[in-house]
Amino acid sequence: MNIIVAKILLENLLNRVELQDDGSKQLTGVLTDAELEALQFAVAQLTSERREDTEASSESTQPTSASVLQQDRELELNLNTLSLPEPPNDVRLCLDFGTAMSKATLVHENDDTDIEEIHVLRLGVPGDQEEISEVMLISSVFIDGDGFLWFGKSAVNRSMIEGGDGTRQRLDNIKRSLSEEGHDDIVSKRFNPTNVEVTYGDMVLAYLMFLTWAVNRCLDDLGYPLNLPRRYAMPCLTGEKRRETSHRLKQLVGEAQILADTFGADLANGIPVVDFMAAVGNLRHCQRIFPFVAEGITEPLGVASSIVSWTNQVDSLILVIDVGAGTSDLSLYRLRIDPKEDINVAMEVEDSSRVLTEAGNHLDKILIELIIKKGGITSDNPRWENIRGALELEIRDHKETLFNEGSVFITLMNSTEVEIELNEFLEHNAVKSFGNNLKEIMVQILESIDESWVGWITANPKRKLAVALTGGGSELPMVRALAEGSISVNGKDIPVFRSKQFPDWLRELDENLEYDYPRVAVSLGGARKQMIKDGGTANITGGDVTSSAVLGGFYTKGN
Repeated sequence: MNIIVAKILLENLLNRVELQDDGSKQLTGVLTDAELEALQFAVAQLTSERREDTEASSESTQPTSASVLQQDRELELNLNTLSLPEPPNDVRLCLDFGTAMSKATLVHENDDTDIEEIHVLRLGVPGDQEEISEVMLISSVFIDGDGFLWFGKSAVNRSMIEGGDGTRQRLDNIKRSLSEEGHDDIVSKRFNPTNVEVTYGDMVLAYLMFLTWAVNRCLDDLGYPLNLPRRYAMPCLTGEKRRETSHRLKQLVGEAQILADTFGADLANGIPVVDFMAAVGNLRHCQRIFPFVAEGITEPLGVASSIVSWTNQVDSLILVIDVGAGTSDLSLYRLRIDPKEDINVAMEVEDSSRVLTEAGNHLDKILIELIIKKGGITSDNPRWENIRGALELEIRDHKETLFNEGSVFITLMNSTEVEIELNEFLEHNAVKSFGNNLKEIMVQILESIDESWVGWITANPKRKLAVALTGGGSELPMVRALAEGSISVNGKDIPVFRSKQFPDWLRELDENLEYDYPRVAVSLGGARKQMIKDGGTANITGGDVTSSAVLGGFYTKGN
């Protein structure tokens, strides 16, 4: 019997243990031959490990830092990407490291025909998760009891085998450490059962390594070099936090390429965390420059840049709302493009970017609390942590079922059955608060910017504020409601409408992109040569060259 089968059988055995009224525990049913064999296998394994522990008693059991590992282990780095010939200048990537799912797009321009060749990379193929998505990669990391790092779908599968009793947890929300505090915090034993000390920042790098490896495989299939210039998406942070996060991500994206090259195909089958940390120590032993890493872009900027065709007439004020799993990002853009009049102006409105650290994961937490409450599970229950932990591992699937089917039926690990109706969930005060918070931020943006922007809308009764909804949460009822009716801004009713869910220029180029567009809009727009310029001042954008535009140009006749 192998260890995976034994774990599954023992997990089934534990699930049959019931808590009695007197506090004792009782195993229901008959012990099968396979379960007995699994118990005997576990005893043999533990006996063997205890013997090995005794023989190695002189070794330290204290957490090991990367610097110590680097002294004891020599792991040769693959630095080949740093010496590749200069890549073509008409191709670029954009990586969208998401809290739940990650995406990447390659755009190759043809300057002679002005046609853009767009490749939304099929990351799900090397990630072995085509049945979930061909173009998205699950953003999860799991450290198993044997000290191996697992990524993506494999991380989910391994966590269900080893952590199904609720005692172990999977790292699903590591991206949040970039926008919030905690990047240098030590990962707890519930997530890291080894004696190797790792931080949340280390786990961000570990996942980016896996994402880059999947990107590498796609580039190989398409015939492009691995040192293509790449932009990276990030939340709508401001001030010093924005500069700090952009600098950190730029370094991590570069390091991830070297580590992906170093571990290669082994990443699909798990790698020892001790080897990963040794490689990180070696990599950071001296300062390195990664010329293939370009600039960071905000998520709404990527979306807005995916909307514009640059060859068709556009005259609008558009608010982008990108609702992902970890954050909801908003920003306002003024677009005026008229090829016949040689007008090509696109800008992000100054001080219009906002980020709300409430999104899909926030709804996950609300759903967990509702299920626990309806199930009558309290902290007095001796299996409180186990029940909750097991529920957390599957909550995204439960939420998806709830919104797709209108209800979800859950059996908790103590056999308690709970049913949640969608209407019941949407009426929850915390869920209503999430929708209200998004709308309040919309109003804050429009009331804080120069009043002339809102004045542009009210000056013409035919004008409305366009609202572009993207991200995995774009079809949530409370999110769709943001693009309906009107909103009150400084006492004025501003009509809003939802912009086209799939831009016409993309439909003409490749209608097959429509299904995935809401989730890949950030990386698609971020990989284009012509992008809307952020920074708060109007810019004429032509190719990679920008120059200041005259704001008065927005108020010419007919505008």
